Amino acid sequence: MVHVKALKFIVLIFLVSLTAGCMDIGNLKEGLVADGMNKLLPEGTVPEEELEAEEADLVGSVESAESIASPGIPEVPSYSEEKSGAVYPKEYRLLSLNFRRAIGAGEERTGEEVYNITGKTSGYNIEDACAVYNYVNRNWQYRYDKNAEFFFGASQTIDSGYIGDCDDYSIVMSALLKNMGFNTRVVTAYNESYGHAYPELYIGDDRDAAYGILDYIAERYPSAENVWYSERVLEDGQGTQYWLNFDWSGSNGYRHPGGVYFQGASIIYYPNGLVEF
Repeated sequence: MVHVKALKFIVLIFLVSLTAGCMDIGNLKEGLVADGMNKLLPEGTVPEEELEAEEADLVGSVESAESIASPGIPEVPSYSEEKSGAVYPKEYRLLSLNFRRAIGAGEERTGEEVYNITGKTSGYNIEDACAVYNYVNRNWQYRYDKNAEFFFGASQTIDSGYIGDCDDYSIVMSALLKNMGFNTRVVTAYNESYGHAYPELYIGDDRDAAYGILDYIAERYPSAENVWYSERVLEDGQGTQYWLNFDWSGSNGYRHPGGVYFQGASIIYYPNGLVEF
């Protein structure tokens, strides 16, 4: 991603408020812990241009026939995505268009990869989303891209063997989850040092249902320190959406869905062209 100083930020008023929460695995049902949209990186985390390509250290990533057949695995809700008639700054419009084109590129190949990972063509649930997360992170090889304005299509990243930077990761993860019928969004965040992009998975607008998914994540990845999510409060009292962080960050030395958030000023890109900042 480009350095934060390369962008000019324009302050607009949106009728949507964003907060973030964290589920402490030791106290899952005690309530929401609200804080800023982005959370501090774990101590020792380095900028992505300094990261080395290494195999993801995953907890609970081994799939078994018993786990696949287990009843009571939470379903992942979906919603009808909003379209926006707003006119955004040029750099936001361009980035939104590039994300949408890259995520939608090679849909047939993306569908083949979903089947390769899950062995299913329909009926996906949070277990399948975790299987995709594990597979992508286990195979991911980081490569710094100095050309921040050029995005590879999702199918290209799959065929390359999952090589790329945070943009490519966000695109391919979003494409795989979209093919499964899930809602996703891509967040770009910038601080004084560098920028980052990461995907989020929509887990519903019902708190109890969302917590059921978060409970599942906590149980599946027992070495994870916390499970992080964000809240999107809709205008006119239309409710609250819950979004699960699907970044590669993880916590406590392990990669898992619901990892710690990158800290920085954020811009959020939705599949139908809506942009929030």
